[in-house]
Amino acid sequence: MPGAPVADGGGLFPVVVFSPGLGGVRTQNTAWAEELASRGYVVAAVDHPYDSAAVVLSDGRTLRTRVTATGDRAKDRALAEEWTRTRAADLRAVLTRLELLERGEAEGRLAGRLDVGRVAAAGHSIGGAAALQAARQDRRFDAVVDLDGFPHGPVGGRFGQPVLALSQEIGRGTNPDYLPRLTRVLERSDATSYRLTVPGAAHLTFTDAPLYLPPVPGIVGSLGRTEGHRITAGATLSFLDATLRRTPVDLPAALSAHGEVTVHRPEGAR
Repeated sequence: MPGAPVADGGGLFPVVVFSPGLGGVRTQNTAWAEELASRGYVVAAVDHPYDSAAVVLSDGRTLRTRVTATGDRAKDRALAEEWTRTRAADLRAVLTRLELLERGEAEGRLAGRLDVGRVAAAGHSIGGAAALQAARQDRRFDAVVDLDGFPHGPVGGRFGQPVLALSQEIGRGTNPDYLPRLTRVLERSDATSYRLTVPGAAHLTFTDAPLYLPPVPGIVGSLGRTEGHRITAGATLSFLDATLRRTPVDLPAALSAHGEVTVHRPEGAR
């Protein structure tokens, strides 16, 4: 609902900064974002200039995507790492802008209503990789939600934020480097992190795609029109409630209702 008023009652809202998939646009996870917003989170979804299919600037100019694969695996790997770095910088810049809004130094309906001390970085696909990288670079992010994102770029170095990684069903067509790299990243966190593998899910299950694309399992999974959305939103809310709101939640139990859960605890933790 464009122009909707901010909820009454005072108080500050935790923030989720979201990055879409490669060439994607900020509206690709609208159903997920609306579900989070209905539970009291502010979701700031990002269009990345020269990456998203089209970005319309305030002066009316339209920036078209320039991201395209070359077919050369080494070159494409290097490009993906570059795009991930750029997106991570975008997420950090958006958070800085939201801090100005929270302090009343920028105009907007949400001025003074954002809790920028409770912020999650989130993303789908390469957006998930960008969320991971942004959090590792910037401790202003308190948690990460990675929706089936391959961790492009370096995986060394420890970081402090907890991570929820939602993964498609692993099969013969899955990139063999995906789980090993994702596991290495999750093991580098100094907070307990979680990987939820969802049976019947495909890469686009974690977006709005099942709501409008033909029900082809190889594209949108086999969970039907709405089940993937229910799982993605439900798992995300359980994780954010536990990490940003400090609500007492048995996360392994809550997440296991949606699929297979792997818990990655920091070294020395029980």
